[in-house]
Amino acid sequence: MSAVVSLLSLGLTYGYIRALGYDTMGEAFFISLLVPLPMTLITGWAIFSLIVALEQARHVAHVQSITDSLTGLANRRHFVQTAQRAVDLALRHRLPLALLILDIDHFKRVNDTHGHDAGDKVLVEVARRCAQYLRTTDLLARWGGEEFVVLLPNTPLEHARQLAERMREAVAFSAQLYAPSDAVRVTISVGAAGMAEGEPMTLDALVQAADHALYDAKRAGRNQVSLATGHGGHSGLSRFGSLLAT
Repeated sequence: MSAVVSLLSLGLTYGYIRALGYDTMGEAFFISLLVPLPMTLITGWAIFSLIVALEQARHVAHVQSITDSLTGLANRRHFVQTAQRAVDLALRHRLPLALLILDIDHFKRVNDTHGHDAGDKVLVEVARRCAQYLRTTDLLARWGGEEFVVLLPNTPLEHARQLAERMREAVAFSAQLYAPSDAVRVTISVGAAGMAEGEPMTLDALVQAADHALYDAKRAGRNQVSLATGHGGHSGLSRFGSLLAT
């Protein structure tokens, strides 16, 4: 831009001097080249700075649109978009895929007893402890309220159950936060559902199966993992944890 403006300035100056009847430009040659240079550099820098700021703002807006503001996890919208692509990929290449839905047991008691600030800290801590067991290809998202969902590409249901057990144990035996008066200890219940290799199944059906399994775990006493064994959502309990929920 600077070079083009300088050459344009030189051409205009040369034409003007020739129109006045002068044969040589003299010092006007250097002035016509050098004066536009700092002006265009300053203008170019300002435009470049605006472009960078706009791109940064666009990136921040995009991150905020796919991120849960409290836990920093993916939000439900981003999870659904990513999970749909993963399901399509699993069907196309005949790969297994599993999905977990986690729910904090008796979470309303935490809010009622210790306040919503403590409840928010519990959500953040549970998310952190569950995330530490995931691969880079897995996706943990906040599904809503005290529920979380985990997408496990290329994972058989049995492996998903083992992962869910590790998460459950990590929360039940470690996730303690201190409210102003006493410690807050919580547990989680987990519903797991999976697609076998080449099994035709939609994302909605997978989520419903995991959700049914979660409610089976809740009805059976909480703090445990339940597996969905069919598309109808019928499930079986894989393990009973101690009832540590408050």
